[in-house]
Amino acid sequence: MAFGLEKVFSVLKQNTTPAPTKVVGIDFGAASIKVVEIEQRKNALALSSYGELQLGPYAEAELGRPVDLEKPKQIEALVDVLRESNIKAKDGVMALPLASSFVTVMSMPAQANEDISPRVRVEARKYIPVPIADVTLDWTELKQLGEAKTNVREVLIAAIQNESLGDMKDLMSAVQMTSQPSEIELFGAIRGITKESDQTVAVIDLGAKTSKLYVAESGLLRRIHRVHSGGVHATEKLAEMQSVSFSEAEYIKRNFDAHSSDAKAVKSAVVTTFERPMQEFRRALEQFEARNAESVSRIVLIGGSAAFAELPQFASYMFDREVVRGNPFTKVAYPAFMENTLTEIAPVFSVALGSALRPFEVG
Repeated sequence: MAFGLEKVFSVLKQNTTPAPTKVVGIDFGAASIKVVEIEQRKNALALSSYGELQLGPYAEAELGRPVDLEKPKQIEALVDVLRESNIKAKDGVMALPLASSFVTVMSMPAQANEDISPRVRVEARKYIPVPIADVTLDWTELKQLGEAKTNVREVLIAAIQNESLGDMKDLMSAVQMTSQPSEIELFGAIRGITKESDQTVAVIDLGAKTSKLYVAESGLLRRIHRVHSGGVHATEKLAEMQSVSFSEAEYIKRNFDAHSSDAKAVKSAVVTTFERPMQEFRRALEQFEARNAESVSRIVLIGGSAAFAELPQFASYMFDREVVRGNPFTKVAYPAFMENTLTEIAPVFSVALGSALRPFEVG
C-alpha cells in the first residue's frame, strides 16, 4: 500500500526512467539538515546511511538556533552533510518546508455525482494567500468519514510556491543529483510513520520553531493544526532559568540526565514549552473524532524534541491516552547492532526517511 497524497504534484513525478535502486531523502529543517539513504536489495529496502548537520554555524549562530540561509550556504551545508554521511545515491527527494507551502482540507457543497474538478481551483483561491499563478497546485478528494452521507465534499489541496520549487531544483542540481518526485514535508512524515494496519493516526511533529499535528486516515491527511512553539523556545526558557547562554542550555537539554542537578529545570522548560501545543492538539483531535465519528488509533511523536526521553510520558498525560515516539526505521532493513541507536534517533529522521521511500511507492 502506498501512503501519501494520490495526486499531489503529479506534474513533477512524470518520469519514464527506470525506478532508482538507491535514494536519499533530504529534510532541510530550520535548525538542521537530515539525510537518509535507502536502497533496494533483492526483495527488501535497506538502510545505507544517514546523517544530521546543525545549520547554526553556517549563519554564525549557535547550535540549535533556527536560521534562514542564503542559497550558497544552503548548498554548502547540503554538500557537507552528503559527504560526511558518505551518501552515494544520485537520486534524491527533498522534503519542502511547510512554511513555503499551503496545505488544507476544504469543504465544498456538491452532489455526490457532481464533477467538482472545475470548481476546485476557484475555491482553492480562498485558502491560498498568494496569487494562484505563483504556486503549483494539486488536490485529491477525500472519502466521507462516519456514517452520515451529506452533500458536502471534502478536498485536500496542496500548493507549493514556484519560487521554492525553483530553489529546490537549484540545490539538487548544485550537488549533481537527480530530483525524484518532490513533496511537502508533512507527506514524508506521514509516509514514514504510518503502518498498513493503521486506520486513523495522529502525527505530532515537534520542530525547532513550530509544532504541527497531522491527522491521517488511510495515509491521507485529514486535519492539520500548527502552533508557533518548538524546541528553540524550550532552550531559551532553560537558558533563562539557569542563567546560562543559549549554547550551554542547548547542550544541557540535548544531554539530559534524569539524575543531574539540571534535570528539574530541563523538565520544566520542556513541559512549559509544549503544554499549550499539546492542549491545542488535544482539542483539535477531539473535534475531529466527534465530527467524523472516527477514533484515532495511534498518536505518534516525531521531530527533534520528540527525542527528549520523558516527552512521550508527558504527552500521554496531556492526551489521556498512549502516545509513542515514531520510528520510521522499522520500514527498512538494517544490521541488528544498530537497533538501540536507531530507536533513539528515529523521531528526528522521520521526514527524511519517509521522503526517501516515495520513489519506491509512486508508480
